Amino acid sequence: MSQQISILALPQCMATCVMGIADIFEIANRIGERINEAGEPLFNLRIVSLDGQSVMSSNGHLLAVDGKLEEVTADEILYVSALNISTRKDLAERLECWQSVLPWLREHGAQQKLIATSCSASFLIAEAGLLDGKQAATAWWLTKYFLERYPNVELDADAMCTQSGNVVCGGASYSYQDVCLSLLETYAGKHFARLAAKYLVVDNQRRSQAPYAILSLIENDDKVVTKAEGWIRANLSKDFSIEQVAIFTAVSPRTLIRRFQNSLGDSPQSFIQKLRVEKCKTLLETTQLKFSEIVQRCGYSDESAFRRLFKRHCQLSPRDYRHRFNTATVVN
Repeated sequence: MSQQISILALPQCMATCVMGIADIFEIANRIGERINEAGEPLFNLRIVSLDGQSVMSSNGHLLAVDGKLEEVTADEILYVSALNISTRKDLAERLECWQSVLPWLREHGAQQKLIATSCSASFLIAEAGLLDGKQAATAWWLTKYFLERYPNVELDADAMCTQSGNVVCGGASYSYQDVCLSLLETYAGKHFARLAAKYLVVDNQRRSQAPYAILSLIENDDKVVTKAEGWIRANLSKDFSIEQVAIFTAVSPRTLIRRFQNSLGDSPQSFIQKLRVEKCKTLLETTQLKFSEIVQRCGYSDESAFRRLFKRHCQLSPRDYRHRFNTATVVN
């Protein structure tokens, strides 16, 4: 029997988080036809909106829909599309626009067979209270805001995809692919999901967003922290203390620690480690320098200790990271 999937298209959604999802399951149906010779598709797909009217996506294209949200039944998978946002302010404004969908989610969400989502739309599911006490994921750059707003949710900041109860959450924008492959594994089997991933040329072994995080894109509105970050970046290759950073920013070490915690949810020591790892990532991506030289340029003298630090933050060894992301031309 075919599994019904309804994709909820919201105003200003990312078009790919609607049509891309539909395409993946349509391709899955074609694969199923070829290998199973089934008389019916694995999945029935439709796109719905709040009122059954077409939806304008963030790229200015109008998305046609097949029905309205109130027509979705409890035995369906509901996939909630992500919105295209670039700042915390954007997200706060979108949350205000989302208020009209919350009553339906609060009334029907707990009984829904499965709710899937990714990126910014995880906020909508949390806003409806459907993630309280559950594990969740969202875009790596939105984690601090998510934790502040939903303290009762067990957010896995690095996870590419989580499932807790009847809710599946994906990380940043294109993690919708990982969510779809997870659903394929659940409803069609691990071998089928792997086969679909090969057809799509999509990596179905991604488990963490950590290798993709860009620390410089984390929002910060504290002038002292910004000033400290500039000095730290300029001195990453040196060995320095928190006291030196505090002297440069003209505050006490205790005040510096407090302001880092309030602004970034992190200690200065931890932030410095992350900046060193970020510099290492850049050098691994863009050069053929030996790892020992990279370690020195990142302000470390203990190569083994830095290797462990790198793997803890990126979920990959430096060697594996370079193999996956290096774009430098090797000179013979």
